Amino acid sequence: MSDLYAVERLKRGDTDGLATLVKRYQTRAVRAAYAITRDRQLAEDVVQTVFINLYRTVQTFDTRRPFAPWFFK
Repeated sequence: MSDLYAVERLKRGDTDGLATLVKRYQTRAVRAAYAITRDRQLAEDVVQTVFINLYRTVQTFDTRRPFAPWFFK
């Protein structure tokens, strides 16, 4: 499933879209957060919060743009 399709599903309330994005980006996001925090547990907590915020704010995502840069911003 593409990022765009996953986001469109999530926008419709289908949490399978979120599950797809978590599977695709979780490891990379934890690595990025760890590079900043230097604390594995904190990095995992930060990423969990980011995915919760994604769920809450996905309606603001412009589907004409790529997902990854928006997510990592």
